[in-house]
Amino acid sequence: MTKISTYCEVTAKYVLFDENRLCLATSTPETPLRYVHGTGQMLATLETALSGHQAGDYIKVTLTPEEAYGPHRPELVFEAIKENLPPSQEVQVGMTLTPGGQQGKFSLKVVALTEKGALLDGNHPLAGKTVTWEITILSVEPPNIQRDEDHKPIRWVTC
Repeated sequence: MTKISTYCEVTAKYVLFDENRLCLATSTPETPLRYVHGTGQMLATLETALSGHQAGDYIKVTLTPEEAYGPHRPELVFEAIKENLPPSQEVQVGMTLTPGGQQGKFSLKVVALTEKGALLDGNHPLAGKTVTWEITILSVEPPNIQRDEDHKPIRWVTC
């Protein structure tokens, strides 16, 4: 049986919890976690924990904010004036803005509307949280470098 190592294609089911055991995200049968190990698609600390495991293994990994999505950085929360907000849509609390359109490298969550515009938060949604991943490895395919380009980062599905 193949063990997880660099460039192996890994398929798994998972549930992601916060420190209070609140479910933050989960895979579904239609959208399992799929990634190519060692290519930066996964948190480095999670990849380290998964290395050497094989299909059928269950892994429970708790990560501190520093090991996962970083600390919450107050300097990434700021007010944007109306003139700098998208003119083509009504900005609402809870929506996510992606500067540069779909090619943008980061997202800003609208956390409040202000008289001048909106308060935006550029932190990762899980920044500052200790999270626990519960993962069951479904399959591990041996390295195949050419398939590597077909994989995309994790798509989150809320519970």
